[in-house]
Amino acid sequence: MAVIGGWLDDGRVHGSREGSSQARRSGHDDQARKWAFGPLGTCTPTGPVQAGAAIWLQVRLLDDGLSDRLLVAAKPGHTVRLGLHDYEITEEPRLTERISWQALRRWSGARAWQVRFVTPVCLRRGNRTSPWPAPESVARGLTERWHRLDPQTAPPAPGPGAGPVWVSDLEGRNEVQTLTRNVRRDHGWRLEDEVISGFAGRIRYVCDRGTDAEAAAFDALMAFAGFAGVGSHTTYGFGVVHSEPTWQAPTVRAGSQ
Repeated sequence: MAVIGGWLDDGRVHGSREGSSQARRSGHDDQARKWAFGPLGTCTPTGPVQAGAAIWLQVRLLDDGLSDRLLVAAKPGHTVRLGLHDYEITEEPRLTERISWQALRRWSGARAWQVRFVTPVCLRRGNRTSPWPAPESVARGLTERWHRLDPQTAPPAPGPGAGPVWVSDLEGRNEVQTLTRNVRRDHGWRLEDEVISGFAGRIRYVCDRGTDAEAAAFDALMAFAGFAGVGSHTTYGFGVVHSEPTWQAPTVRAGSQ
């Protein structure tokens, strides 16, 4: 998070100029950060440098204006510090997927969604956190973030309480992680540990009794989640989700038999 935050958040990168597209950045203290991270993977080195481990970082940008900044910062030959080791960037960033905000709102017709939480997801409400990705909590968090990033295309905010989407199946586990963060206090910055309990595994959500508009809104949020992640600490790699195919339940209308 520190490396990518240094690339994309407040401040400059090598070769950028204030007022240029390369200087566009994500506010470090913004309520909705314009990027998410994860997962992190390892691979066998294929380039000229064979010593040590090779890793790849997945950075998901939620603002096209950050693309130039990332390309400037992540130039081959630059060195970054990850944990106790220094790594050299050996390849240019590669674009693997791209979609517009408007395209995210196009309903696929789905009324059931199966997602796999590749990394633990933690839902925060006020000063409370929970490892349970209840559909109403997931929808509320994603909608609030979308409204902050691109309010013109954001789906309507869900109502209070439980909505029409429910959990039909799950297979997973609770994972506890300790996150060490640099936190700003009254007299400066200091490192603090936060224990995070998160859910990792597979969940199937269903909206068989909701309206078409309600199903379409949740469908858009699931598509958005693939880029933004779900829950808290997505810039630290939490809440990474992958969509999986699932069977579609029949729509149940009031009064039908």
